[in-house]
Amino acid sequence: MGRFLITAQQVLIGNDASPIHGGAVRVVDGRIAAVGTAAELERSDDETRLDLGTATILPGFIDCHEHLNGHDRFAIGDASVSEPDVMFAFVATFHGRRLLDEGITTARIVGCGPSHVDLQLRRAIAEGYVEGPRLVCAGQPIVMTGGHGHIHGYEVDGAAEATKAARRQLKAGVDLFKVMASGGVGITREGEEPSQPQLTVEEMSAVVAVAHAAGKRVTAHADGERGIGNALEAGVDCIEHGIFLTHAQAVWMAEHNVDLVPTLSTMVGIFERGIEWGMPSSWIPIAEGILGPHRASFQHALDAGVNFGTGTDGFGEVVAEIEQFVSFGMPRYRAIQAATRDAARVIGPLADSYGTLESGKSADLIAVGGDPLDGLDSLRDVRLVMLEGKIVRSRDSEPADPPR
Repeated sequence: MGRFLITAQQVLIGNDASPIHGGAVRVVDGRIAAVGTAAELERSDDETRLDLGTATILPGFIDCHEHLNGHDRFAIGDASVSEPDVMFAFVATFHGRRLLDEGITTARIVGCGPSHVDLQLRRAIAEGYVEGPRLVCAGQPIVMTGGHGHIHGYEVDGAAEATKAARRQLKAGVDLFKVMASGGVGITREGEEPSQPQLTVEEMSAVVAVAHAAGKRVTAHADGERGIGNALEAGVDCIEHGIFLTHAQAVWMAEHNVDLVPTLSTMVGIFERGIEWGMPSSWIPIAEGILGPHRASFQHALDAGVNFGTGTDGFGEVVAEIEQFVSFGMPRYRAIQAATRDAARVIGPLADSYGTLESGKSADLIAVGGDPLDGLDSLRDVRLVMLEGKIVRSRDSEPADPPR
């Protein structure tokens, strides 16, 4: 895979260590071998040095809530959207390449259309047929009959059917499981509301039992207070959105290591740009009505010490989510950690493999222009993307001195 010494004005390791000014990262055969100052890590003869000048090096971004068939008309959640499976595959492939351009090296796919498109794209990326980030895939969400996302979900009624659905997803090769505990802002049937509970505690508990027996995690789409409560009682590992999360629920989550992926920028985006994004006009007032409660729920979780991960829900960008975290009261560097270290913790079993720039971890890193601690907009100026030690995107990073 090669050996590199990458130098820049600053390195953000991603853990709680101070920034390294005049920093350097050594990469050997796909893994980080050392991090320090450029003076400490002198270049050896058998490695390529990349001098990124005034850039900042930091861990690759992680999007914990992607769909890959979003950002355009394919994201509309109503039954009028009917496309051949192969079209969803093309759209997902397009957006997989786009994620790399934005510095996203890992994406957690929590539903991606029919026929397990996400699992097939994961394989195609791994085998080198197409470009894309590392994918962590949930396959089909498990949903009550007629529930939120039923168009592309696996519909169940009762614990026995939920168990069978989970086992079928396990057989298909999912990395995690997603259950739909409540209605959603993007309604998928007439009369649906975000506050309505959907899958029961017993149904979700059945999925959790299958998942945990296989060493995998379960995340729950849960907007309303009752849906969140049911999901927590069922033993899920993460809550998606959590719009009406209460203070007591947030404290419980922190005490029991349940993560939160709030997708704040998506909800703001639906309100501000939903029509532009091609969404039904009926979604806009729903989104407007939840902005206040969503801000309050985020504050509950922040005060309680819940672990956050960034997620875009198939819209917007990770940087916009980081900016929302900061605008809602999270310190700037911790918001960046929510897109790197803490997002890796949301994924779970691989948390020790990436998310920070530490010796032995996968060389998933990016370089951005300027200092994001001074201005988050610099995170959009992606100069270099490295995934598992391979340069997949490069700008202004020609080798300073090729190997001799």
